[in-house]
Amino acid sequence: MTQQKITSVEPAAPDEVAQLLLTAYGATARERDVCFEVLSGRSTADIAGHPFISPHTVQDHLKALFDKVGVRSRGELVAGLLP
Repeated sequence: MTQQKITSVEPAAPDEVAQLLLTAYGATARERDVCFEVLSGRSTADIAGHPFISPHTVQDHLKALFDKVGVRSRGELVAGLLP
């Protein structure tokens, strides 16, 4: 007699869904980092507080994300990525 492995299926966590969608949209690693900061509710100034990124660069990453995801605002980005 062989032993069967029991597996369970669970809903994906919101951050897992967002990660999968961002990968599918072709977001770069840095764009994904910025996006997760936005999903956490951080402002451009807060995100730019991290070393080696300026507010202008944050805006550039957001603009690229908006184009890739097909949205026009942070609110639309969040709504499009979180279940």
